[in-house]
Amino acid sequence: MGLSLISTTPWDYILVGGAGPNANDRADIVWPNSTYLIGGDFDWKYKTVEQSKLDNRSIDLPSGKALGGGTVINSGGWVRGDKFDYDLWDSTVNDSRWTYDGLLPFMRKSESFWSEIINGDQHGLCGPSLIQSVTSTNREFPLRDHVLRAWAELGVDALPGLDGNAGNPLGVGELQENKNGGRREIAAVVYPLKGVTVLTDTLVEMVLIERTPHDAGLSAVASRPAEELAKFDIPVLLDQPSVGRNLSDHVILYHAWKVKDPSAGWALGSDNPLLNHPKFGCGTPGDFVVSTDVPKNGLVAAIAEDEGATPDSTTHPLLANKRAFTEHILVYAAAPDGSLVTSVLITMLPTSRGSVKLSSADIRDAPLIDPNYLGSAVDRYVAHEGLKLQVKYLGSDATVIGREVLDGEAGAPGFDEVLSVNSTDEYVDARLRAAMGSSYHPMGTLAMGPVVDTDLKVKGVENLRVVDTSVFPAPITGHLQVAAFAIAEQAAQIIYVNRS
Repeated sequence: MGLSLISTTPWDYILVGGAGPNANDRADIVWPNSTYLIGGDFDWKYKTVEQSKLDNRSIDLPSGKALGGGTVINSGGWVRGDKFDYDLWDSTVNDSRWTYDGLLPFMRKSESFWSEIINGDQHGLCGPSLIQSVTSTNREFPLRDHVLRAWAELGVDALPGLDGNAGNPLGVGELQENKNGGRREIAAVVYPLKGVTVLTDTLVEMVLIERTPHDAGLSAVASRPAEELAKFDIPVLLDQPSVGRNLSDHVILYHAWKVKDPSAGWALGSDNPLLNHPKFGCGTPGDFVVSTDVPKNGLVAAIAEDEGATPDSTTHPLLANKRAFTEHILVYAAAPDGSLVTSVLITMLPTSRGSVKLSSADIRDAPLIDPNYLGSAVDRYVAHEGLKLQVKYLGSDATVIGREVLDGEAGAPGFDEVLSVNSTDEYVDARLRAAMGSSYHPMGTLAMGPVVDTDLKVKGVENLRVVDTSVFPAPITGHLQVAAFAIAEQAAQIIYVNRS
């Protein structure tokens, strides 16, 4: 956003501050092919409070602690989400700038897409963030055709151009990543900070707003719910009860599956010479991101359980359109000898809402984070159906993968049996509770509507804006980086117009 402001408007001073260091030149940051950086020096290492629906486990919730934030430690998945997600924002805040079409120019502005041919009206070619695909890096994997055929056998079709980032992700799309030939695209690198004053290793305790004839703003701002501030004798300058509420996150689940014949060379670690080529280290070892819906009858029942009445399927936001409730990725790695592959399941439209609260008056202390994972009947139903579909896809005779490639689930610690199409509902739910965690996509705690207006200004305060994923008024079916960049580009445009 700072770069966009500098390029459009003369400013006396633009300051970027962060609590972490500058990691732009660290080779172990720039070139990793995984999220192994999570838990390291560039991670805040947050943990949630115990989650009652996840066997009372405290869940890791990493957050990037360096210039560039999450782009320093994330996996780089570039997943935009569904057009309907963003249009639902507009129905909440009544501002067409926050529809899919309103944000599309800024999504395009932020990216340099790998193809000029595929969905050209949906993608940018000259943006700062380079987007690569499996095809663009010439690393189609041996299981590629099997995966496409398996999903087709389950009634899930390939998307046009295999592009899940064109407004409709429902189907099979090729994995796209924010990487440049495997090199991590750190935000602070691809958006050069020339002309911006940068402070690293700096915690912000209070925001000061200078009074001028045109600004009757507060001299200091601290907008937490009053009762939370009172616990720690913090003066209340603005009572904003919605701050820290409305937290949502995507929940994720991993399973290992046994390869029938490791010598066939399906997975990394096998003797397949193809997979030893350096190009296969350029990104996540998988071909596709697959988005699916869930059976409608069960969804209606779950909504009724949560809301106390049968929903109108023609108007309810979870029913009026087909939605991408679950995301599936098959990663061709899990064991050093090529004997296992990994399935990834992400639930994408949580209805559970949690909170972020202060734990003390010391800004160095981690907050109390409660995402309330699987707190709603809808979320439990979606996770249950998503896992059942994944088991059918990988562990049954219904697909070519189950018939010819894999030999069932590898099992999990603490369980005597493995997942199969014959698993009881109770067993499936037990496996969910025991292993589900965060996909590191927190959003919504300073939501547009109750906390910030559609210019992203904090209500009750002049000229203080929030520009990050906390302003999402509702969850999206995408990974958050695409939307975060688009919001920042739009925010720069809003500030430019207002200043002009």
